Amino acid sequence: MIKVGIVSNLTKDSSGENTEKIIRGMISRNMQPLVPAPVYQLLNMGTLLGEKELYQLSDLILVLGGDGTILQTARLAALYGKPLLGINLGRLGFLAEAEMADCDFILDALSSGAYKIEKRMMLEAELLRDGKRINRFIALNDAAVGKGSFARIIHLKVEIDGEFVNHYAADGLLVSSPTGSTAYSLSAGGPIIYPGMECLLMTPICPHTLNSRPIVTNACSRIEVEVIDKNRDIQLTIDGQEAVGLRDGDRIVISKSTLATQLIRFSGYGFFNLLRSKLSARTD
Repeated sequence: MIKVGIVSNLTKDSSGENTEKIIRGMISRNMQPLVPAPVYQLLNMGTLLGEKELYQLSDLILVLGGDGTILQTARLAALYGKPLLGINLGRLGFLAEAEMADCDFILDALSSGAYKIEKRMMLEAELLRDGKRINRFIALNDAAVGKGSFARIIHLKVEIDGEFVNHYAADGLLVSSPTGSTAYSLSAGGPIIYPGMECLLMTPICPHTLNSRPIVTNACSRIEVEVIDKNRDIQLTIDGQEAVGLRDGDRIVISKSTLATQLIRFSGYGFFNLLRSKLSARTD
């Protein structure tokens, strides 16, 4: 029996209607839905497990929500080496493979194993202060160094593999994976990179000089961003979700992670088809 961990954003499915439909469909196909406490308390369905046990015991993770929910789940799923499938309940849903309208097709494919696994490169960001590592993060989309609430530019120094690149006066700086190239980086003027590639993309956010342009490096590179600004309202943000305050002299070293996100994909759901539909949705 296939064990499927359910991660549902109940702010987007407050009645639990979509989540219940998925769970009932799994049970009818002889799959075992594993659910966290909020889902179990709302629906009284599935096998109740704590977060750690849910990821440990699942064969795969099914996520109902938008890109934010999928990003958060991806970081946890990568730690346990579990593949995940996103069903979009949000607006754009770049990371989601399908919509709720595809529910029966999805469950049939999962129960029969008619899918493939697509590995996506992840990032590791180390925060160094006074020469000591004080924190480490993993990201699927990006690591951003940016200003906080004050409307002022910040100053950053960047080196790649020990070689000085530039001093940046900007609203901030993004280091993205290929998957993250269609997220914040795209809005900041960065290029779209095919998600199967392995590389690092560095994109300045609203740079004060016209010669500051996005840079693509190979996946083996180490990008080091140093804060050279006494403005205390500067943050490192991971996937737009985790944030930590930075100080003058702090260094953030960003490189390819040893972990990878495993996305479940179905035939006929190509990247460029997704790109066309999602980018046209942005302009509608």
